[in-house]
Amino acid sequence: MLELLHYGGLLRARWILIVTLTIGIGLGYGLYIKYMTVKWYRAQAIVTPVQPEEGLSMGTGTTGDMVDGLGGGIASLLGGGASDTIMLAERYTAIMNSYAFTTDLVNKYHLEHTIIGVQSKSAPTVTKWSIHMKIADRFSTEYDFKSGNLTLYFLDPSPAEAQRVLGFYLDSLRDKLRNEEVQAGASAAASLEEEVRKTSDALLQTQLYELMARQIQREKLAQVQSDFAFKVIEPPVVPDNYYSPQARQKATLAASITFALICTWILGSDFIRRAKAQLEGLNQVTDEPASTLDDPSPRPDDSETLHPRFVRNLRPKV
Repeated sequence: MLELLHYGGLLRARWILIVTLTIGIGLGYGLYIKYMTVKWYRAQAIVTPVQPEEGLSMGTGTTGDMVDGLGGGIASLLGGGASDTIMLAERYTAIMNSYAFTTDLVNKYHLEHTIIGVQSKSAPTVTKWSIHMKIADRFSTEYDFKSGNLTLYFLDPSPAEAQRVLGFYLDSLRDKLRNEEVQAGASAAASLEEEVRKTSDALLQTQLYELMARQIQREKLAQVQSDFAFKVIEPPVVPDNYYSPQARQKATLAASITFALICTWILGSDFIRRAKAQLEGLNQVTDEPASTLDDPSPRPDDSETLHPRFVRNLRPKV
């Protein structure tokens, strides 16, 4: 308890120093962050993943049995219908964070200068992987389990550029998913056409032609559907205020660190000073017996105590 009172007194004795440095450094760092650093704006867009059309999954027993007889490859193409929205959102996020997607995005829209800026001749060579990592650090997603919406974010010092690049993300994602759907429909139609040529059963040929027509319809719908794969709830938009850095939070953090360091320095200095004083006191106590032994002056009672026989011999005899 006494130690706590002692340390509290030390801090109270230097409260002017503590308050001045804490407020000064916190305020100065906050002003530096607010007016001297680069501001980052975050564009955001909200989309809702759309489940794929279920026109290919044949629910009737006769057609279903026929599809199973065509083999695992065609059945897998014809049977993928009921995908969960969460799985679609995770798939879209994985695609947009992939190296191939970001590389194609940069090459298609020429985003090298947007991501890395203008490089000097002496600057190190920038690789495709480093560009991918930089653009991936600026891009993020957030899925809302209640509404089923997927929110996309992109950071850039320019609000207009952040909004533009996020729009490129949406367009590239839709084009990629659309191309995959078109290729899947074309491959399925080609496989069905091959099966038609191999069979001589007229009824089976009719059923295969029906399935092939569905695949062609799937391909054409994917090409012309405007809201293919996802619906845009909110197009890319940028708030008026910048997203980072947060000057108030940075200033509070700097002030807290400064306060902790000053208090630690004051208490630590006092602890070291007291420890040195105690150590010097112990050394003085240890040196006193040695000095006493070296003192040649006799004690007052040394003649009677140490040499009684010699003293009696010196007395005169009667």
